[in-house]
Amino acid sequence: MPAEPTPETVPVGKEALVGALAAVAAAPVAAAVVAILYRFPIPMSGYADGLGGAIPAALGSLFYLVLGGAPVLGLSGAVGGCVAARLAAPDIRRARRLTLSVAGMIALFGAVALAGLELFIGPW
Repeated sequence: MPAEPTPETVPVGKEALVGALAAVAAAPVAAAVVAILYRFPIPMSGYADGLGGAIPAALGSLFYLVLGGAPVLGLSGAVGGCVAARLAAPDIRRARRLTLSVAGMIALFGAVALAGLELFIGPW
C-alpha cells in the first residue's frame, strides 16, 4: 500500500494535471451555462441562447477547443492547480476541491470571454 504524502507536501504536479484536464473538460458545460444565461457564439452559425441553445453551445465549444482553446484552458488550469495545491498544502482533499473549483471558474471565464468578445472587437 503506497504511503500517503506527508502533511507538508501535496503533489503539485498531480494537481496541475488535474486542473488542466478539468478546465478543458468543463468547457462544454460552461458554454452551455453561458448560452442558457446569456448567449454563446456558434461557429459559422450565429449565437445560441436559452435552453434550446445549450447543446449547440456545448458542441460549438468543442470547435473552439480544437481551434486553440484547449492549450489555453489547459495551461490556465495547470497554473490554477499549482496555486490550489500551494494554498491547501496540508490537506490533499481540500487541494483537490480547490483545484476543481478553480478549473471550473477558468472554463466559465473562457466561455464568458467568447460570449462577450463582440463587445470588444465588434460584430463577427
